[in-house]
Amino acid sequence: MLAVVVAEGVAIALLAILVVGLLRSHALILRALHELGAGLDLEKGGAGRPTGSTTAPLNLQAGVVAAGRPETGAADVVGRSVHDEEVSIPVSGPGRRTLVAFLSSGCSVCQTFWDELAAGPVDVPGGARLVVVAKGPEEESTSRLRALAGDRIEVVQSSGAWTDYAVPGSPYFVYVDDGTIIGEGSSTSWTQVRDLMGQAVNDAKAATRGGRDDLAVVDRELLGAGIHPGHPSLYPERRAGVDADGPRT
Repeated sequence: MLAVVVAEGVAIALLAILVVGLLRSHALILRALHELGAGLDLEKGGAGRPTGSTTAPLNLQAGVVAAGRPETGAADVVGRSVHDEEVSIPVSGPGRRTLVAFLSSGCSVCQTFWDELAAGPVDVPGGARLVVVAKGPEEESTSRLRALAGDRIEVVQSSGAWTDYAVPGSPYFVYVDDGTIIGEGSSTSWTQVRDLMGQAVNDAKAATRGGRDDLAVVDRELLGAGIHPGHPSLYPERRAGVDADGPRT
């Protein structure tokens, strides 16, 4: 009898250890999922998320990050407007700047941007054209997007653009300058997007200016050394007795 009681006690103890281990494992899994962004939309009031929206909320970063693909050419945005019109928005061309905002109708964080953009004109860095891109009618309600867009927001439905830009989730922003992506990432407010994308624009300007500034430095150094435009040392072929008209006689 004593042996049975002891065996039951041991079994209960082992079962308790197993249950504690499972609970601990479950907690660790939930924490890992939380850190990866799972359930983020629910925590922010996603219970009101409309049915039919399959866009997952994005694990929000500390802010917009510099483009990880600065040399990648950006694709034109091709799709349909919320008024069922075919739309093609070019992003390449001298002086052409486009800020593409990938938003969904169901993401609660996206709602903050819908509200801010619909409230009035916003300051877009570099005077870029602001285009909101949602997924196509097969994944997003066009009538819902039309209501969110109002009269102020340019919205294009294009699942293809999400694929072209490898968008990981919403909200997500991509800044394109003459066909080149110079900044991209996610954030929780327009103010942060504006400030950090503005920094990307300034960095791109500085990089472009650098080439011209380097030439100016060279010119100044040559002048400081007494070598001015037309100086013989700049034309070695003339020192060899050859000029533009051929050998000297």
